[in-house]
Amino acid sequence: MVAVAPLFQGQPPIVELSEVSKEYDTGGSTVRAMRDVSLSIANGEFVAIVGTSGSGKSTMMNILGCLDRPTRGTYTLAGIDVGARAGDSRAIVRNRVIGFIFQGFNLLSRTTALENVELPLQYRGVSSRERRKRATAALVSVGLGERLDHTPNQLSGGQQQRVAIARALVTDPPLLLADEPTGNLDTRTSLEVLALLQKLNRDRGITIVLVTHERDIAACASRVVTMRDGRVVTDVLQDEPLDAATELANLPRADDTAAPVAHLSDARDLAAARVGEPVPFGVFLMMALGSLLGSIAGSAYLALVLSLGVAQHAWFVLLASEIALAWFGARWARRSLGHPATNDQRFRLAFWYTVVPLTAATLLFVAFVLLAGYQKWLDPTFAFLGSAAASGSVVLAGLVFATVSCTVLLRYLLLTAFNPRRPA
Repeated sequence: MVAVAPLFQGQPPIVELSEVSKEYDTGGSTVRAMRDVSLSIANGEFVAIVGTSGSGKSTMMNILGCLDRPTRGTYTLAGIDVGARAGDSRAIVRNRVIGFIFQGFNLLSRTTALENVELPLQYRGVSSRERRKRATAALVSVGLGERLDHTPNQLSGGQQQRVAIARALVTDPPLLLADEPTGNLDTRTSLEVLALLQKLNRDRGITIVLVTHERDIAACASRVVTMRDGRVVTDVLQDEPLDAATELANLPRADDTAAPVAHLSDARDLAAARVGEPVPFGVFLMMALGSLLGSIAGSAYLALVLSLGVAQHAWFVLLASEIALAWFGARWARRSLGHPATNDQRFRLAFWYTVVPLTAATLLFVAFVLLAGYQKWLDPTFAFLGSAAASGSVVLAGLVFATVSCTVLLRYLLLTAFNPRRPA
């Protein structure tokens, strides 16, 4: 191993490996993945660990990330001997000290960028309002302030990696571990991610350990550690690491005359270009109007056809609750699902916008009747439901199901009509 002087004199190391070995028993033989590795990384360094497949760099990453324990030797992280700690104790240290960035992004596909970034804070028990505030700030810091409500399939590969970086940053960790963060990205997008990592290292003093098998990626680090056969063979400081932002600026520009999506890097970019505009607020008002008309028609049917007294006295309670729930439901839907560009999102919006106000209005009405002492209003209704259940409960349940299903379908078609995807 080629020894190097500490890059930051006088500062205690955040990572220190002392004669660490890792062995795996495969039954018939023992695989030595790491052999007596000693390594010290100071606060604020940007270190690249390089090696071919089987060199031991992934094993080292697992040990540095507290995902595995060394067979022998000592691993100290931020002054804590984590090598000897049990799994739960290591998990606590990992959650407090380390942020992870993976090659495959590891984002939840059905949740928004904001919700993905909030996830580590949920494990810490942070309140919902504080989670949203900190996750929004993290996404803004990586240049995704306008993509908060987008799901991963609406983002390009580079944007997904930025979401992963924001998720790693949201807990304010002093150490970032990046495992092949550019492995799935093209040259331009890789340089964008590396430029962001360099900026975080310079401006915020975050220690970054990047594992890669590509020398041109490692050239952006201030220190390069090379592994071979489970050992550190070289450990070299780079006086002038490659500046990713400069290299990005020197890349040839995309053809300005091409279509707006011609420069996009992969299929995810094309999907992102088809995101619809926010649903007009008037669409929600139209759905609310339909709900109100349905309440009035239902009340009239109960009063005039079935002669149920409950409708004659209290239909205005249902009407008022429908108006309030429709208004708040519209605000919630527009904020939470402002870009329903996928069929799944449109269906979920239509379903919840139908079921939640209907259920809530019914519960509010029943609570009002009980609190007001007008239980007798419900007697005709209960009597009717009882006779209907006795004569044909399946027919009654089918009628309710068909009514709700048709309402959901009509609202789904309405959302599709007013929020189409952009052409690719």
